[in-house]
Amino acid sequence: MAVLNKQPRSAITALALTLLVLTVLGGFSVSHGQEAEIVLDNANAYGRGQRPVVRFSHELHMDMFDCLDCHHDYDNQENVLDEEDLEAGNPAVRCTSCHDSDSTPDLERAYHVQCMGCHRQARINGEDTGPELCGECHIK
Repeated sequence: MAVLNKQPRSAITALALTLLVLTVLGGFSVSHGQEAEIVLDNANAYGRGQRPVVRFSHELHMDMFDCLDCHHDYDNQENVLDEEDLEAGNPAVRCTSCHDSDSTPDLERAYHVQCMGCHRQARINGEDTGPELCGECHIK
């Protein structure tokens, strides 16, 4: 009977653990929303692209905020969105599902109010903040 060398068994164990961790992390990111970075492209909504697309770090914001801080469905000034609806691939939770060129606020205004408003409030509160100027988000 052959005796198994401990080194290959350790390598197999390490590989198995690595695959397990990657599977768990992959499942975590899918179950908690969109991809790590989302490209916000108003040209799709308006048929024009006056400024470069915005590369939005969804992952960074997920680490700092609750989902319902950004995702919303207001009824009588109350966010009635069910957090269980926030699953990867659900088009109903994308900004464009409610905010298009015919809505008030339209998509561009909704982004600016939501994103820059939050960044400005953080600055006013003396907290670390994100970009507030056009060229800081719309990077060429």
